[in-house]
Amino acid sequence: METATATEGGTTIAEEGLRARKKRQTRAVIAAAAMDLFQSRGFDAVTIADIAVAADVSRKTVFNYFPAKEDLVFNEGQARRDALVHAIRTRPAGTSLVEPFRRQTLELIDRVERGADPRIVAVPRLVAGSAVLRERLFLGWEREAAVLTPVIADETGSGPDDLVPGVVARSLAWTNRLVFRAAFNRLIAGEDERALAADLREQAHRAYDQLERGLRDYGVR
Repeated sequence: METATATEGGTTIAEEGLRARKKRQTRAVIAAAAMDLFQSRGFDAVTIADIAVAADVSRKTVFNYFPAKEDLVFNEGQARRDALVHAIRTRPAGTSLVEPFRRQTLELIDRVERGADPRIVAVPRLVAGSAVLRERLFLGWEREAAVLTPVIADETGSGPDDLVPGVVARSLAWTNRLVFRAAFNRLIAGEDERALAADLREQAHRAYDQLERGLRDYGVR
């Protein structure tokens, strides 16, 4: 007895799943090869051609997945922003706008405690050594604010000329950013991951509690 396979637009769902998996794998291979080269040579000294050779793909394939070389360093930014926006929009009733940001920060601290994320140290080191990456990082921060501000405005019923959603978006995003910076600097200094995580967790809660008190009912569903 044959098992039927669902189709959509002439392509089986199974085939689409395989294609998506292969794309994810190719993207991961390219990103890993690039990071290895960046860490050994420095970001500015590595070319797209170097990355293509290391990943065993063509230059065109690299550009198909990463339109700019900087995207290879900041390749997780879009997914992180999308996840935060989703968390803001789907938070339970009675939950303030502060909580999705607090949760994102605590997830970062959990990664510090586990010692399972070498990017916490690797990416800031690369950025510190490249003016191009620093400029892209600053642009990324503004892009994040540009994404979060209308979401917060929508959640609070604010008008298009209201500056408060932008202020709130930047205040909350920078809280997470400052915790990340502290984690990076203190890991570089050789602090124990578990002790560092415990301290950062306490400080993060104090920071977000202060923001919670200041914002009070702002944006609570």
